[in-house]
Amino acid sequence: MKRFLNLILFLSVFLCFSNCYHSDKPSGQYLSILGANVLNRKITIVGDSLAQWSDGFGLRSRLPSEFTVTDLSVAGYTTEDWIQNQNRLNAIPTDLWILELGTNDAMVYGTSGFETRTLNLIDFLQSNQNSIVYLTLVPKTNMVSIQDTIRTNNSTLRAIQEKKPKVEIVDIESIFESYQGELPLYPISDPIHPNQIGYDLMGETYRKKILGI
Repeated sequence: MKRFLNLILFLSVFLCFSNCYHSDKPSGQYLSILGANVLNRKITIVGDSLAQWSDGFGLRSRLPSEFTVTDLSVAGYTTEDWIQNQNRLNAIPTDLWILELGTNDAMVYGTSGFETRTLNLIDFLQSNQNSIVYLTLVPKTNMVSIQDTIRTNNSTLRAIQEKKPKVEIVDIESIFESYQGELPLYPISDPIHPNQIGYDLMGETYRKKILGI
């Protein structure tokens, strides 16, 4: 009888622990993206001034502690600049690459060679590591002269994503286009670089994409 009562007590404690336990860790919505082991996931941003000037869109503070964010972005860089300096990326262990490029390409090259350069960069990033690449559809900016070019290049990125494995899209262009806030996303003095509201909007978009929420 005593053994039976001890068994009942053990089962009661076990069921209570199972039902009442609540972890303060992320629930793992992003497991399908980054794999089952989410501890110490490494993210590297390869971008231009939008990432550099916003401190990597604040992702270090926006993401849970399981993520390590490295921002290598350089103001003024294009896809060609990163291809020429790709050796900087060789020694970076990375699970997820964020490519935030396109604004400078639109100003320097237009649409010429954008697909080829992007494909070359993706192939290099994935050649030595089993990693995912996020392609950013950059906002069209407030500079009218490059808006059509950026729109075309973003369409090219969508086409690339459909053909390449382990490549995802982060659609900042649509997020900016659908913004209905009363305050603008760009300062009057700068049609290229968003203000803090715009950068926060980008950071939240990346965060939700990474976490799958």
